[in-house]
Amino acid sequence: LSSGINAEYGHTVVLTDTQLYSQEKYGIFSMPIFLDLIQHIDVVTVSTWEPNINSAVQLRFTDGIVLLQANGTYERDQWYHSLLWKFNVLNRKKLLKMTSCPEIIAKELKALVNIALRSQLHDPQVWTDCLVLISNQLNHTNSLPPNALEEIIEALGPALVQLNPPTPELCDFFSRYCRDGPCAATAVVVFAPGVHSILKHNVDFGKYTYIRTFARDFIIALASQDACPESLPCFVHTMHSPGARCPHPRVLPNLMAVFLAAIWSAFDTKCSYRRNSSVNLLLGSNRTEITNNKLPKEKVTACFMKMIELCATHEDWVKEMAPLLHPIPFPEEALKFPPFVMGMVNVLKRFASDQRPEVRECLFPMREGKESWIQLIAPDHNCCPDDGKTFCDIVRTLLDRAPVRRKLVRQLAHSCLDAFRLMVIRGDDFFVRMLSEMVESDVIEDKDQKEQALSTLCSNTDGARLYRAMCDRQAALCNLAQLGGPTKLTMPAHSTDADVEKVLSSGPFGNLEKLSLAFTCVTSDCARHLVKLPNLQHLNLWCTQFGDTGLCLLAEHCHRLKSLNLCETLVTDEGLLALTELKTLTCLNLNSTKLSAQVFEELVNKLPALASYDIRYTEACQNKEGTYIRDVHNGASKSLQAEMFDNKKGLVDGPFLKYSPIPDRKHDEGDKDENDDAVPDNDVMSHHSQWNGKNTPTFTLNNGMSEQSTLLTTRRQSTPAAFLSATREFLFRDLGSNRKMGNKSAQKAAAEGKQ
Repeated sequence: LSSGINAEYGHTVVLTDTQLYSQEKYGIFSMPIFLDLIQHIDVVTVSTWEPNINSAVQLRFTDGIVLLQANGTYERDQWYHSLLWKFNVLNRKKLLKMTSCPEIIAKELKALVNIALRSQLHDPQVWTDCLVLISNQLNHTNSLPPNALEEIIEALGPALVQLNPPTPELCDFFSRYCRDGPCAATAVVVFAPGVHSILKHNVDFGKYTYIRTFARDFIIALASQDACPESLPCFVHTMHSPGARCPHPRVLPNLMAVFLAAIWSAFDTKCSYRRNSSVNLLLGSNRTEITNNKLPKEKVTACFMKMIELCATHEDWVKEMAPLLHPIPFPEEALKFPPFVMGMVNVLKRFASDQRPEVRECLFPMREGKESWIQLIAPDHNCCPDDGKTFCDIVRTLLDRAPVRRKLVRQLAHSCLDAFRLMVIRGDDFFVRMLSEMVESDVIEDKDQKEQALSTLCSNTDGARLYRAMCDRQAALCNLAQLGGPTKLTMPAHSTDADVEKVLSSGPFGNLEKLSLAFTCVTSDCARHLVKLPNLQHLNLWCTQFGDTGLCLLAEHCHRLKSLNLCETLVTDEGLLALTELKTLTCLNLNSTKLSAQVFEELVNKLPALASYDIRYTEACQNKEGTYIRDVHNGASKSLQAEMFDNKKGLVDGPFLKYSPIPDRKHDEGDKDENDDAVPDNDVMSHHSQWNGKNTPTFTLNNGMSEQSTLLTTRRQSTPAAFLSATREFLFRDLGSNRKMGNKSAQKAAAEGKQ
């Protein structure tokens, strides 16, 4: 008997796990159609129907055929695949109930998984039905051999990659076999591609907590393989990729989320038992309904401490990892567990040795009242793992890496002063010197704490000796500052560090404001003498061997500096970053140095008083699209394409000579204009000109030479051409003399003189 259902006799059909029935009880659906009676399901075309609705789903029985006519092709396909899936699941259930052979059971379960993978239905219920059937069968059949279980797990593995995100049932099923399954080793190999897919995608672990739990159990199972101890390192390095930077930005945040969740689940005492319906469904009625998510803390600590150490070996991950661990995001129970703290020690040492300041900053408190890592490992803390050995190593490393030592000493004094005092009492020489430096640098703000530090320092024999020497040095500095002396000093060319030391120690220089060491042979070693000048405001180091070490020392102590000339010196980004401490700096010359664009932008942002700079012949100059000179006189920016002479301002910019506007009012003998010294006071990064009280301007070079130009004898009749001619003659006469100037400076001077 063949029956068709057309528009005249419409039905609202409902499909369940066992039958197909209609809400309208008439016709062929006056009784339900049971799925176990169906022999075959197919899609057919009926030629006698209308062309637009001539396809139907055919259900073949032993005594006839039923044709289900849908309203369209899409609805027909939905019914066809739904009926086909329910039909297959029901047949597998009947077959599994009738057999106890492990090989047949494994074969049918594997076939069911393959059908689920090939199904056109994008519905989580497909995998729910599949996993419920597999779990129930495994719970009632305890005689399945390991190879049969391995086949089932291997068949389920591709589902992790196919589903994103995976279903709760699938994740809980896999977590169970990662934790305590008889084939955990096989599960780890099969699940690895799926876990890679999870961690590389933007998965919301707050919404899909079951995925995070599965990733946690997978990593623990991976680290627990005694036969292959390199499994976890290979997994971490594979997630990062062989390159210097990980191409997947979500990998590290997802790994850190799994890491933090695992630590909290293992150590948090407030973590209670919770009800998990999906796991209860999979485990069956013979399992307890209450699932404990807490794992052995020893196992979790050993696994994830190893994982976090492996992540810290990748330089790009360290920069992203540091903010995630700042402030301390772990429960107190974990911080009191010695294996956990010892596991974090290697990560903290990696942070301390990093060259990036933002990574090292994560060791210190984020704000007042928040405990930090440096305080946690201090010897006065109850969580200290080794009586201060790690604390000492990290402090030494931080001091070696710090561009500004004084700033770091201030941070240590603010957060770990009691720890320093304790180590001094125990007789540690390093901390005796450090506490003495804190007292001498005056970084201890509280008066009571400063008195306690002094008493602790004097209780040690070496500390008392250092304190007496410090008092003598401070007394000498006070005398030097009070004795006065000249306000300007220019050292002769080719002077050495010994010459500078001899001059500065020969007499009082407490009032010295301007010091020129241009074209000398001084190095960073002379900085220890320059920091003794309390009123130094303008420093010229053009064409010297001055480097990063001396620059860091100047930035720590010479806080009154207003202008600094580092043209053609050996300074690099490491030392130039220390200049951010000089908040009064208004004029800076970095011409022909190893300045990068990134550091230059940071200097501009962190030096609010900076009004004039020169970054020609640097990397920052190339990235500034031609704008690399900022004029202190009018605030305008200039480039190589700008004209050398400004008619409105009367200003010539060059690496050797700067000509200032001629004053309007008449100069008489002894009559001094208020603008006479304006340029020398504010501009030491290039040569300046000033009036000597007569009608002839004086050109003063940084090496101390001066010569009066006889070509410019009138005050207002000098033209740009006449001035450039005088400049060119003066420069080439100087370059042709026997004075030994730098080759690089000579070439630039010649080129600009010709221009």
